[in-house]
Amino acid sequence: MNILLSLPKITFRSYLRSLSLLSLAAVAMLAAARAFAQGSPWVRPEKPGDPLVWGRRDGIVFGLPSVGGMKGPRGLIRVGLFTSDSIGPQLLNFIAVEPVIRGPGSRGDRMAFSELEMSELDPGQRGKRISVHTGKGSKRSSFAGTIETLHAGHATVERLSVRMDVEKFTANGAHIYLIASIDSDHPQELRLSAFTEKDSPTMDELAVTATMGNYERLRLLWLKDRVENSHTLFADYKGDAFAEQENYPLSEMLRTGDGDAIVFCSSDEVSPRETPGNENAHWKYTLPKITQYWLVPGHDLEPDLRVRVNARQVYWASTAPVLGGIAFENFEVRQRFASGQTFIYGITQQEPWNFYSGLSHLEPPTEDKQRSEDQARP
Repeated sequence: MNILLSLPKITFRSYLRSLSLLSLAAVAMLAAARAFAQGSPWVRPEKPGDPLVWGRRDGIVFGLPSVGGMKGPRGLIRVGLFTSDSIGPQLLNFIAVEPVIRGPGSRGDRMAFSELEMSELDPGQRGKRISVHTGKGSKRSSFAGTIETLHAGHATVERLSVRMDVEKFTANGAHIYLIASIDSDHPQELRLSAFTEKDSPTMDELAVTATMGNYERLRLLWLKDRVENSHTLFADYKGDAFAEQENYPLSEMLRTGDGDAIVFCSSDEVSPRETPGNENAHWKYTLPKITQYWLVPGHDLEPDLRVRVNARQVYWASTAPVLGGIAFENFEVRQRFASGQTFIYGITQQEPWNFYSGLSHLEPPTEDKQRSEDQARP
């Protein structure tokens, strides 16, 4: 009898606890929705507790781990965009920080990885802490970033900037920070400028790498005189790890009229989210087709600038085959370190040959064009 009387009480308490958890989740979702429901084209946290997301509604956004923000592992900068059918930003890729210090030994021996190292600031957590700067001299509202007005001739440009401190690396002692910024006249481009702290060893390189190409199934790498295809580059690879190739030097990169170096990476699918099998893929792609690119301003170019890609035929941390076969995973540019050097990660819904007029001679056949050509053959 006592047992029977106690059952409803336990069930009711569990019910209340469930309601409480659901209420907290609903409050968090509502707070996140309110944080993104702004009239300004700029997106940024306005008060403590808001999602750590900054950027433009008409372009690119970036973020750090936070309640209501873009999901993902520690040690990575989130990159995404707003779509017409979403309240909040949608994740497209992650950017990792990989410092290489100067000294003897191979590059790999002098390198560290922001998403793989264990944190010393947060024991037991994998991934270095990346946080908004709140050090000496910073304002209490520094989490919001700063918006400044720049004047170039008769043009007026707004720039949103956020300083991101990266936890000191254990493997090589590197201690760096980044200034992430977006200009209103280039809303689709995220600028990442790199600096070292006073206690950091001398840097050889600091790579910032887009790490999740398999999500959109990026397979086409656009260079100056050719388009490399992951299916061709890694045709003989049968393993479940990363497949590597040689880097592509500055001489093989595209150049703009201003002397900037640029390289594009795109999917070979007409519409990745409508590709048969996407609905059931290990990573279901939900965004429009996006061309992703790295650009290095002409004044920041070093002679050893190079493009690097690797590829996987199974999704990260799984044995599930990538839909459609092997695709690029890491996509980056590397060069000799100089304090303040800037790497620009950009996105566009245009195909590379439409976005960059100098690529028209490299336009590859789309699936639709190839299908028409195949049907036309006798």
